[in-house]
Order: sequence, then C-alpha cells, then structure tokens
Amino acid sequence: MTTLAAIAKPGAGSDLPIDLAGAVDAAEREAAMAPLVFTDDTDDPGPDHADTHLNNPDSGLWQDRAHTLDAAMAVTVGEPAWTIDVLGDAAKAAAMIAWAEYREIGAMHTYLATFGKPEPSARGVRMLDIEMQCAARIAMSQGLSQRQAEKWLSEAIAMRDRLPQVGRQLRDSAITPRQFRLIVSRTELIDDQDWAPQVDVAIAAVLARRSGAGVWSTKRLSDMVDRIIFRHDPDSVRRRREKAKENRTAWILSGSDGMATVGATMTTENAVIAYSAVITLANLVCPADTRSPDARSSDALFALLSGTAFECDCGRPDCPATIPEPDALAAWLRGREDAAVAKGRVLVHVIADQATVDGRNDEPAFMDGHGVISAAHLRDLLTRGDSTVRLLNPETADVSLPTYRPSDAYRPSTALDTFVRSRDGYCTMPGCDQPAWRCDVDHVTEYDHDNPSTGGQTTPDGLAAKCRMHHNLKTFAADWLDDQYRDPAGRLVSEVVSPEGIRFSGPAETNQDLFPALATITWRDPLSPPQGPPPESRPKRGRNRLRAKHARRRSEREANRKQRLANEQAGSNKQADSDPPF
Repeated sequence: MTTLAAIAKPGAGSDLPIDLAGAVDAAEREAAMAPLVFTDDTDDPGPDHADTHLNNPDSGLWQDRAHTLDAAMAVTVGEPAWTIDVLGDAAKAAAMIAWAEYREIGAMHTYLATFGKPEPSARGVRMLDIEMQCAARIAMSQGLSQRQAEKWLSEAIAMRDRLPQVGRQLRDSAITPRQFRLIVSRTELIDDQDWAPQVDVAIAAVLARRSGAGVWSTKRLSDMVDRIIFRHDPDSVRRRREKAKENRTAWILSGSDGMATVGATMTTENAVIAYSAVITLANLVCPADTRSPDARSSDALFALLSGTAFECDCGRPDCPATIPEPDALAAWLRGREDAAVAKGRVLVHVIADQATVDGRNDEPAFMDGHGVISAAHLRDLLTRGDSTVRLLNPETADVSLPTYRPSDAYRPSTALDTFVRSRDGYCTMPGCDQPAWRCDVDHVTEYDHDNPSTGGQTTPDGLAAKCRMHHNLKTFAADWLDDQYRDPAGRLVSEVVSPEGIRFSGPAETNQDLFPALATITWRDPLSPPQGPPPESRPKRGRNRLRAKHARRRSEREANRKQRLANEQAGSNKQADSDPPF
C-alpha cells in the first residue's frame, strides 16, 4: 500500500476535512484484515439509544473502507501508484455497497412475500406477482425500466437463496460486482438442485483461497465456476447441452446507419472452424489493402455465405494477392483444412484426462478459445471423423519428455510447447483472455544466447504463454518486468511489475487446477547447448547493451523474490501470533 501522506497533501484552498494519517492507517488495517476497534463516544441515533451499531462488524468494516478513500476524495495526484491504490480502495467500497444493495433488495422481497398481496391484472394477461411489484418499487425509485429492475432483483434473490457464501466473498471484496453477476449467470441452471449449496460453498472456498493471490479474468472465472458445476452433476450438463444443440439457430438484427448484424448459434467446434475459414480468407489480401482487419473479416464472411468474390481493395494492377474464385473457394478452404490435418496441425485444441477420454470418469475438459467443456461434449468431439487423440503424458513412469529441440536449446520441444499452452490456457498477463494457442510461448527470464547457463533456460517453469501485445510490452517497453516462480506451497505463480514498481499478481488459476495430472509429467534437464559463433564475429555494442539489460532484469527479479519471501514470512508470523493455539 502506498503511503498516501508521502505523495501529496490537500491543495491550497481546499476546505474539505481530511485525515491522511488516519486514511493510511485504515488502508493498512484493511489490507491486513486487522480487527476493527471503534471508540464508543456517541449515542445511537435509534429510538432505544443503544450503541449496537458500533458492534456490527459490517458497519465497522464499511467505516474502515470509507476512511481509506478520504484522501482520494480531496486529492487528485495522477501518479500511477496512487491511482492504483485509489482504484483498489474504491473497488472494495463498491463491492460492499453492491452486497448491501443485494442484501436489502432480497430482504424487501422476503418482506413483500410475507405481507404483500399478489393480484391478477385487470385483463388477466399477467399476474401482478410479488416479484413484479417488488421490481416496480426498485424501478420507480432508481429511474430504471421494469426489465432492468427485475434483473437486479433476480441477482439479489440469487445471492439470498442460491449463492449466500459467494455473496460474502463480494462483501469481503474477493470479487467485484461485475464478477458476482458473472457467477450468477453461470449458476442459473443449478436452482432447485440438491447439490446447489455445495456449488455455492465450493466456489466461495476457491474465491477465498485465491483472494489477493491472483487476478480473475472473465474467462478464468467462468472456467472455475463451470468446472465445479460440471463435476457435481455431469448428467444435467449433458442434458442441457443436448437441448442447446437442438435450439441452435441463425438470425439478423437491424442496426443504425444502414448496418445490421448476422448471428448464429452452433457447437463451439463448428464455430471455431467457421471463424478460422473467415480469417483464412480475410488474410489472403496483400499488405496494401486499406481495410481494417475487422472490416476484412466482415467482407470475407459475406463472400463465403453468398458465394461472391472476395478481392483485395489495394487497387494496384500488380497486386500479388492470390484469392480463389467463388466457385473454387469452398474446395480451396476444405483442401487447406485437410492439408493442415494431414500435417498434424490442429484447428481446435482440446485437453482432457485420459480417463475422461476412455469413459472411466466424467471430469470436464478444456477447449482452446472456449474454455471448460463437459465430458459429454468431449465425447461428441471424439465421434467426429476428423478428430485425433494424442498423448501428452507418457503412461510409462520412467519416461521423461525433452524440453527443447535437439538443434536449438532456445526453441521448446513440441511436447513442452503443447504442455505450456495446455497448462496456461490463456495469456498469463493479468486480466488477458487471449487463448493460449493464439499466444507466443515466452521465456519469462530472457534467454542468454551467448551463455544459456546464466538463466532463461527452456524449462516448464521458465516459459509462459503471452499474447503478442503483452509479449511486446514485456520485451520492448521500458522497465516492465514479469516473473514466474514457485510459492512456498509449490504453486507456480506469476507477477508483473510496472516501471513505477507497482506489482500486479498474475492469474488466480491456470489449467493446472483443472488437470492436476499435468504436474506428474517429467522433463529432461536441458543439456549443454551448442555454443554460438566466436566472440569476434558478433556485433559488440548491441550485444553488450542487451546483455546488460538482461542482467539488470535478472537482478531485479531476484530482489523482488527476496522481498516477496520476506513479506510472506512476515505475514505468516503475524498470522501465527494472532491465531489461537490448537
């Protein structure tokens, strides 16, 4: 937590009262989840004049969170560390406000259900039930439509009845209001199930365990919730998938400015294959094409659907682009797909345990570009004529896999490349959901081509999936630093440090949590790689600068790791002192 008083003080002329020292103390207490102590020197404003509100832990926690925002209310600094602290404090307050709103709306619904009176409409068209009347009160008070109010009410009822433990994680700011709404939407179909409370407890337990230890991106949070649901009732998941397949459809929506949207629902694998065909065609244009990638994709989709020509719009008579004619386009795309399969190139990557493939259990699987899928979905894929099963983990325990190609110690082997993408699932930068097979496999610590033994070797723990944008940010932007290491519990975690020294925790989970068997794969240690060209043949100046940059980054990573270990040890000692002996 940045020391607020050291950054700025209220500007001249500000008449807003502010307690910077108290705000810092409250922020540190909040970060440490320390017990709250309030001085009872006022009377309760209630009719009984009893100061019971001071003993309410929710009220006390809110006072602490509000106090952490005191400085931000009066001071605008703009310095990145200050801004990130303000965003974090505001997020905690917003999460607790959302929890209080949901709790109160749920209580109002309970009250109306007990004392209210549902009425039929005058024409008997719609029952004016308690939900409708409750939402009407919300809509009128907040200036919302009835539909918006009903959605808000449904989320409040979900927190009250279906996800009370997840709701407590919202109160404790382990998740944001947006993430809570996502969990509500992913658990809608577990209502009235006997095992619904178990799902609530399991999701809340993961959120509590990972709180502060990593970032939940949208896809990783969805995968975690799906994984838990799929494991509790695979049969109901299978039935829902069959119903969803039966209801697949296509549609068109009119838009503004003479535009419209064409959409369709289909199986995920078909959608991935169809989208791949669109992108393949769109990329056939020459570099001088003036359209944006999105516009080219739209034109390519129209050409495929309508059987019309797709052309490069560069306007050059000597355009080098070679694009098949409409009557040959489908055959050309199919030929490319068949050639890719024949060469071992995969269009849709799916990872699963061997026992699930064999039908010995119903553990969920993972589809690149989509996320967690059910065992039934996996078995549907296995029935396709173009599906191929390849073993990543040898069944023989004494067999280990190579980490790099024999000809180049910098290049990961096919097995290690597949392993890293399977383990990470997505780009490992915080918040990024780019699928792993569209990412680069990056050496977290820079590989030293002149002396590989100094660091950055090609090993499972030394590699991570990064999308091209984040790979470039880490490699070329000044003073951005990432790290990947094993925590004291042996868990592989990552961290990004900004130029200002702000630390961002990596993903809260990876596919290692979905496929624990990945940890059983053994790897051969890197051998001594072939040496590079003689020193006199290398460019001196550029190499020396790059070597110095990499050495500085290695030093910074080592210093960061020592600081992390010290912080973790201090936190463990503090926790041990505060816990009762058992």
